[in-house]
Amino acid sequence: MEHSHEETWEEFLNEFTNVFSIYDLLKYKIFICGSYNEENFPSLVKTKEILNSRNNTVSFFEKEFRRTHSENLIFKFDLIAKFSDEIIMVLEHDKGGQMIEMGIIVAFPEFYNKTKVFVLKNIDMTHMLKKGGLLKPFFSAGEDIFYYNDREELQSIIKKIYLK
Repeated sequence: MEHSHEETWEEFLNEFTNVFSIYDLLKYKIFICGSYNEENFPSLVKTKEILNSRNNTVSFFEKEFRRTHSENLIFKFDLIAKFSDEIIMVLEHDKGGQMIEMGIIVAFPEFYNKTKVFVLKNIDMTHMLKKGGLLKPFFSAGEDIFYYNDREELQSIIKKIYLK
């Protein structure tokens, strides 16, 4: 069954009110993207815990919107990214849905202007990102793209940036 973007928006709003409280709407909203596989998801969960310890911040994952338009995940990503104040992308490998999301982020200034990217050093990554999407004019090292050696360093960088 196909859905229009307008129908997706209506479904999304219905689920949105179930995921977020009225108080969350007033908070700074950070959308955390990355791999949801069993090995990588713990990094995202720890990142969420750190961010949510910050005053007036609510961070979340796309998968918290379970019912919303699972037939077209690109529409779903677009809707969530639009209402977010900031997007965090954690890249620990270059396989899976987060690569599609990274492509969307790079394609639209509306998204890459509010995105910070955290990349595990020395991962085998597509040349499209390594030689293009993760460089200027999209991202600048130390400003909105950060490289880390291990998960402990990732969490340290997140704390340094967000828990000032």
